[in-house]
Amino acid sequence: MTRRRKNTPKQEAGIELSGEAQKTGGPLTPSPRAPITTQYQHFIPRFILRRFQVGPVKPKAERQKEFRRTGVDPEYVHYYDIATGSLDIRSIGKVYGVPNIYQDVRNTQNINKVEEKLADLERHAASIITDLHKALPQGTFTLKRRSLELLRKFLFIMHYRNASYSGTYFQADHPDNASSRQWIESFMKAKGIHSAVGVWLHFLEYYLDSSHSDIMRDAAKVVEKYGEERLQNMITESHIPPDLKHFPAYTYHTHANNYFFSIWEAAEGEEFILTHNAFGLWEGLADGCPDLHRIFIVSPRIALILCNVVLRPEMKAIACITGVSLRSSLLNVNPAPPTPIYANGQDGTHISHADRKSAISLARYRSSQTGANDSFVFKIAKLSRRQTLALNSVLLVNVKQTGSLTFLSMGSMLRTARAFWSFPPNFLAGELLIPLIAQLTDTTEIEVSPLRQPPAAVLDQDVDAPTLVAPTLVAPTPTPVAPTLVAPTLVDIVLHGLASLAYFIYCIFLVFLVYLGIVKLASLVT
Repeated sequence: MTRRRKNTPKQEAGIELSGEAQKTGGPLTPSPRAPITTQYQHFIPRFILRRFQVGPVKPKAERQKEFRRTGVDPEYVHYYDIATGSLDIRSIGKVYGVPNIYQDVRNTQNINKVEEKLADLERHAASIITDLHKALPQGTFTLKRRSLELLRKFLFIMHYRNASYSGTYFQADHPDNASSRQWIESFMKAKGIHSAVGVWLHFLEYYLDSSHSDIMRDAAKVVEKYGEERLQNMITESHIPPDLKHFPAYTYHTHANNYFFSIWEAAEGEEFILTHNAFGLWEGLADGCPDLHRIFIVSPRIALILCNVVLRPEMKAIACITGVSLRSSLLNVNPAPPTPIYANGQDGTHISHADRKSAISLARYRSSQTGANDSFVFKIAKLSRRQTLALNSVLLVNVKQTGSLTFLSMGSMLRTARAFWSFPPNFLAGELLIPLIAQLTDTTEIEVSPLRQPPAAVLDQDVDAPTLVAPTLVAPTPTPVAPTLVAPTLVDIVLHGLASLAYFIYCIFLVFLVYLGIVKLASLVT
């Protein structure tokens, strides 16, 4: 159902994931009427993990040949297990997945049908993302409407298919589902489904079987009947009528209509990292309401970011004038919304004002052949080093003790981890990275990533860690010197703890001064 998951108190960000499957021990070979077997099914697709692969990416035929010869999957990534504090290299086929999560035991013909449909969607998304990487040197990327819709659908399903949602998303007695309990129970009874996981799989298959246009048309019927404001009140304040049709389509509709799509590229010499919850993580608040950004890391170079429409330039200006409070670590990144090129006119005047106001009319146009010929030009937002670290910091501050992270080059990961750890507000989350920093420092491997600049070029633009993670602080530019990367010692940890304590005391002191001022003002008034 449409509801917000609470994040860690350290950061306004939420968690969503995605996946792809492989039979344990080798590539998935679908077999209708096959007996139930254990399959390791990924919530982060293999095509994304390959972007973080240790060593060169091999062609599919070569990978299959090597697997047949050795019985070992020849694809590996760096994998840091936060719970154990261990860093090693693991097979792509054995990380970021859950056994049998997408198997539908009700489908006696092929229990892996959902997984096969997921694989088909991922294949098309992988092709678009490959083209995007090729377009990086040009600084712009153009998509036809259908390709953009497919990519949006892929991102939504990356959110929905999160394994942690499977048992709770449609759990009737879950506290977050109070407003939808009657609707869930009514739906389960009508469809003969006896578990929350069964409902979750049912709608996962609905999203996979329906095109973006079909889902948006279903959602438009709900919007036309009830109106956006009433639907939102149903979700947040009252209850969803048991006989309401196409409500899951409305969930998709809000994801598509409330955000504009943007492409962010990491700074030269830096890389995005991958965490177990790096897909759909939300960040930022507008007047206390969450979801200014939704983050999807698809490679060390590229993050796909869904930006709330309030961040459009014209809306951001209105928010500033009207005093709307925007809180985000990423506000200094200003991605431009895509420039539409309509098939029947540059400014889209062929879509009447009335049609723009009608959800059904707008959905009808977008699903038409004319609408399919529309194009959208995206300007790729090239981040600075500070902005790249800010985005990585959102991921790091939300890692769980039971989670994990993956990266491409050790040098980039070490700089990111040390900068994050050294900033006092990140004290608690930073402690989880101490074993990683020590192991990266101790390694004798000198890694030179093909994505990075030569060391001299990186040094020439280096800044200190607190400046990187705290854009509001202005630190003096250090004299470029060769960095000495050492593991944190006991003295480092103690000093870091003292710095964090001093920062905490300073914040309490400021609060106390404000309190005294209020008391003084009240005494003068009375």
